[in-house]
Amino acid sequence: MLDDLTTLDPLAWDALKKALNQRVVVGRIRLLPSRRNRVWVVETDVRPIVVKRFLSGRCGHEFETLLQAKLAGLDVPYPLWSDGTHLVTEYIVGESCELMVNHMFSSAAAEAMGTWLARFHARLGEGNMVKIMADAVLSNFLFAQDRVYGVDFEDSRMGDPLDDVGQLAANMLGSEPFFTPVKFDLCLQMIRSYGRASGMDVVEKARPHVARHLKLDARNKPLFRRTLVSAAKSLERGWPKLA
Repeated sequence: MLDDLTTLDPLAWDALKKALNQRVVVGRIRLLPSRRNRVWVVETDVRPIVVKRFLSGRCGHEFETLLQAKLAGLDVPYPLWSDGTHLVTEYIVGESCELMVNHMFSSAAAEAMGTWLARFHARLGEGNMVKIMADAVLSNFLFAQDRVYGVDFEDSRMGDPLDDVGQLAANMLGSEPFFTPVKFDLCLQMIRSYGRASGMDVVEKARPHVARHLKLDARNKPLFRRTLVSAAKSLERGWPKLA
């Protein structure tokens, strides 16, 4: 975390001013962790905002998806400005669902993520096609005032909605603490919540997608590869029986 005003490049400063449409007084800047881009939280005298500089070339795509989601009534950060390289959005004050699930074992967060995903899939479809996040992981959900907000849509595309469900479930199970009964319980709560919101029973249909994503995650976690692959093979045979 950096408190250095020089971390914002000149184009990011320009995007910030245009997004707020006025002169602003900056109080503090924090650099947030990001796998592919540079992301800052900027506290101003107007409001706190997020400035994201894309190194992936997907700025326009994320801006468009945010607009679609907002117009569809989904809980996402409000997009304020985009210049094709920088995206400025409102800052959502809340806790990462990574913290809520892995450390607080929050049933409310697990169920809210399932409901949010079902609404995202239902409202952003085009004909028979369904838009998916394609990066449905715990760190891309925020829990604020008993509601979940989805963030980070640069990878969103048309696809199988159960792929999102499987990816989120695999991320829940395959992050510490790994594969404990409470994590399986939270995972199933999320999937059942998705099913209630979508009007479909997807517990069994989602299971092979969870197994597939555990195997994909194993490629990026060499220290836990055997654990993840073993759990994936077990899930291919069925859900564990929980007490």
